[in-house]
Amino acid sequence: MTQTAKAAEVPKTEAGRREVKLLAGALEALQAQKQHTWLAGAEIFQNPQTGKRWAGDQPIRKTLWTWALKRGGVRYRYPYQTRHTYASMMLSAGEHPMWVAKQMGHADWTMIARTYGKWMPDADKLAGTRAEAAFGLPRSTNQISG
Repeated sequence: MTQTAKAAEVPKTEAGRREVKLLAGALEALQAQKQHTWLAGAEIFQNPQTGKRWAGDQPIRKTLWTWALKRGGVRYRYPYQTRHTYASMMLSAGEHPMWVAKQMGHADWTMIARTYGKWMPDADKLAGTRAEAAFGLPRSTNQISG
């Protein structure tokens, strides 16, 4: 649901309809915040100064967001850029590109490869061994340089 919608909206694409896996840190943060707002009958995210729902992204960016970035020593960036941070961090950690694509609402992984390919780790030394094990092939020990 968007900020201005009165009811749930349909995503732009079928890929946009998805379940997102919340990593432990994000889930813990939401559960901690829930105690202060949602259980009191309000939205999880609200302006701490007014106790009311945020009225768009401008008040968030001009107050809380800017303050948090300065406090963290991070140069200004738009909140939307956190998507890129998330994707590059997941790929750098070795998460599967298709999983990252699905998390971000992309229909396939070509956008991920094109945009974030530089953060995908090179094949590790054990690459290929899962296939050898799955198909009962003898494990190769030689590498051919080319």
